[in-house]
Amino acid sequence: MLRPVPWCRARYGPTDPKGPHLIRRRTLLTTALAATAAIGLAACTDEGTDGSGASDAGGASDGGGGGDPLAGVTVSEELGAEPTVEFTAPLEITAADAKVVVPGDGETIAEGDTIIWRHKYVDASTGKTLQSWWQGAPAGGVQVTAESIGQAAFDVFTTMAVGSRFVMAGWQQSADGQAYSLLQVADVDRIVSPLRAEGEPAEPSGTFPTVTLAENGAPSLDAPPEGEAPTSTVREDLIVGTGDTTRAGDYLTMHYTGWKWSDGSQFDSSWERGAPFSFVQGEGGVIQGWDENLLDLPVGSQVMLVIPPAEAYRDQGELAGETLLFVIDVLDAAHTND
Repeated sequence: MLRPVPWCRARYGPTDPKGPHLIRRRTLLTTALAATAAIGLAACTDEGTDGSGASDAGGASDGGGGGDPLAGVTVSEELGAEPTVEFTAPLEITAADAKVVVPGDGETIAEGDTIIWRHKYVDASTGKTLQSWWQGAPAGGVQVTAESIGQAAFDVFTTMAVGSRFVMAGWQQSADGQAYSLLQVADVDRIVSPLRAEGEPAEPSGTFPTVTLAENGAPSLDAPPEGEAPTSTVREDLIVGTGDTTRAGDYLTMHYTGWKWSDGSQFDSSWERGAPFSFVQGEGGVIQGWDENLLDLPVGSQVMLVIPPAEAYRDQGELAGETLLFVIDVLDAAHTND
């Protein structure tokens, strides 16, 4: 299985040793192929969506060149079962294309929704399956905005309902520079909701700053941290949720805010960006303190993580040598198919 990497979208998160303000920005392609951590292919080109690949619910997108790469592609319609994808390889993809294979009967997806899906990636040049949730790869998802996934994907996603199966055609480039033409087939499993922790209040130790929540759930610290910082990561439960328990390999979705222990200054917040953050648990896509300390948590929980430099950014980037304090709301945990 290909090694997952962080999403290729203009977002921040505790993934890059240079620190959140210097995290690499990558432009999404005109499909959602890059908008998942599961494929392990990084879209590192600067070519972005120019609007020429816009697609309607019927699927065809000519990209200005008359291309219809999905015309010769057949996708099985049995929801729940691993999709079969049939075409004559190599499939030439000259334009981005997308269509709904099986309409769902759930809630209609709206702009700004964060959705979770189960997916399969197929190499268009060979017909080989690169990754599949049905074969043990992680789940995936995306926040549905034109900026984050491209106009073509946005136009299709905002006509779909939960439970739909869709297929997309597009391009991707691996970390070593190898180009791929890809087909993505996915079943939309759910919309992430609520977008804040919900559960029973826990009893913090009192060692760390008190957290106050805004009306929308966004956290703030009542005072800067005081005293000696811990030398290994400490986790304190603030709210205990009632959902499924997180485990290794989960595709986790969360809101978070981070502060420096040294002066209490805030350096990052998904709440302020208006977009939850997602990653695959235990795959090295985020700092060690996150990867190892968000396990065995019920979805809906809120925790505080106090992470020393050795388990954060070490001696690299803007946060070199800093002990970090995070408040994290665990919004969703999509499990692998095991």
